[in-house]
Amino acid sequence: MKIFLDPRLGSVHELITYSDTLVSVHENYSNTEDYRPNAKLPVDFRKLDEREVNQYTDSLDELSLDDELNFAAIFPCDPQSDQTLDFSPFVSLSPINVLNPSVDHANSPSITLDRVSGFRLGLHLDTWDEHDIDSRWKSRNRIVVNRGPADRYVYLVMVPIEEMAQSIGQLKDIHPCEVADTYLARAETPIPTLRLLQRPDVAYVISTERIVHDACVCSRLNQAESRHYLGHFVKP
Repeated sequence: MKIFLDPRLGSVHELITYSDTLVSVHENYSNTEDYRPNAKLPVDFRKLDEREVNQYTDSLDELSLDDELNFAAIFPCDPQSDQTLDFSPFVSLSPINVLNPSVDHANSPSITLDRVSGFRLGLHLDTWDEHDIDSRWKSRNRIVVNRGPADRYVYLVMVPIEEMAQSIGQLKDIHPCEVADTYLARAETPIPTLRLLQRPDVAYVISTERIVHDACVCSRLNQAESRHYLGHFVKP
């Protein structure tokens, strides 16, 4: 898997940093009573070296249908796109499902809430389509637009869920979210995680049902509104 970057956004080193260290939220942050007990987040970010740039990133111009849904991308997004559902240069192969927008504040290490328990998740896998491991490639991916005013960070664990399942010897009856949590807890080698800078009026598209992820708002003095869309987004 690679992250495809629109050149208009700036250089790779401005947009992406690297971590291979995951920590327990409860053991390493204060005021984390609202996080689930096993929540993890990456720390100790640094710039990508040239080998990592080649391994994990590419220009958006190089993304094609051959990549199917096995990619992440970040690109400018005109404000009118939310009304017209025109997320050029991407189109969806299925009807676009508009989710509720969210306003996130810069008072937490990460922002994603569990819809049932209300706890913050930390690094996690989405379950909109409820496919099992073998069918996760059929899942919709997701476009998230930052409408500002603050910048956001997006965390991506660069190990697809299928590879996680193979690594831990996953049994057929284990839910993919449990597979992801087990992998993050058991991994004996460093786990590569990239942090994307998402400025206002910038969107990302990621298969969040196959890629473990989370996000936070950068500024401690501001908030960011994000808008969310599900579809089978590809670049023709």
